[in-house]
Amino acid sequence: MTNKEFFIETLKDEAPRFKKAIEALPDDKHDYKVHERSRTAGNLAAQLAVQWKAISGILTAGQPNFDPHEMEKQTKDEMLAKFDQGIAQMQKDLEVVSDEEWENGQAAMGENWKDKKYRMAWGFLFDAIHHRGQLATFLRAMGSPVPSIYGPSADDPK
Repeated sequence: MTNKEFFIETLKDEAPRFKKAIEALPDDKHDYKVHERSRTAGNLAAQLAVQWKAISGILTAGQPNFDPHEMEKQTKDEMLAKFDQGIAQMQKDLEVVSDEEWENGQAAMGENWKDKKYRMAWGFLFDAIHHRGQLATFLRAMGSPVPSIYGPSADDPK
């Protein structure tokens, strides 16, 4: 299995887990924060919705297509729609990018991060996994059930 094939397989496994985390966000708790310096739960969920668009930009243009304003106030339905669109487009972009471009194509995020496309794509996926974990801890703290992400959750019905 190539690195690109492994990324595609990993994404197929992870995508439903991201969607479950967004779906678990209570509609009335988007502004919830665990600390004054923390991001809001809604902002974290919105990032999970648009992160895929950033990876598509890495694959197609060599730079993440990421607008932080897209993470501003959104309904859960809007987040889920953006998630579905972004995942679908990224999967198409992954199939089109050649193995050579995946392995050796260059990507940059401003002046601070320059790397090969595959490394930056993995970095954005790991970042999304990190933020999903943050959102999961927020869910528990705000009294919402935490969905099963890797195996059963303590909140799963017995």
